[in-house]
Amino acid sequence: MVQTFVVKNKTIEKKQTKYSKDNALEENEKVKLLEAIKTLPKIQEPTKFKYEVLVHLMMNCGLRVTEATQVRFDWFKETEDGIVICIPDKARDLNNMKRDWKPKTASGKREVIFIDKSVGEKVRAYFINNKKIGMVRQQAYQVIKRLGIAIGKTQLHPHALRSTYANSLVYAGCNATTLMYFMGWKDLNVALNYIKSSNMAARKDIIEKMRTLN
Repeated sequence: MVQTFVVKNKTIEKKQTKYSKDNALEENEKVKLLEAIKTLPKIQEPTKFKYEVLVHLMMNCGLRVTEATQVRFDWFKETEDGIVICIPDKARDLNNMKRDWKPKTASGKREVIFIDKSVGEKVRAYFINNKKIGMVRQQAYQVIKRLGIAIGKTQLHPHALRSTYANSLVYAGCNATTLMYFMGWKDLNVALNYIKSSNMAARKDIIEKMRTLN
């Protein structure tokens, strides 16, 4: 879609960017993305593992790309419900040790749980031998872009993977406040927009209700 507006008698066209949720992955696409990592040419196995961890942190744990590049082993916690990442309100910036890193918003300080416990265990295992993911934000964008092209999703970007996690929570039946907490959003309307626009969740809800009538 293209917007037009006038500035000092000049008409300017501005392309509207699609919401990240519009580029979120379906279940079969999630599988294809992980398979694409394994088939990357001229990439050594340790690097492929790093790429996989990066993807899981966003796609299966809902981290922002800037959060994913700051994760370290002491952020992990094992609970009865699964593997949790505890994001602090401040930590030493792993990409610049002379300064502190903070989440994007105050609500970014939160505990985030992996959808799949086994995935959480696998990701945590990476950080036993690695102090950090070893990428800055721009490099992470390049990796996800390359993987997106490999599976035919040329518009794929890190935030779309994070939106994939959000969609998974909505599909599981999470309410707006729960979604808001796990995603680290400060605006409840963002969560409500996800819930309102989730075709999968709506379909699941109506099917379950219809089955109870039979």
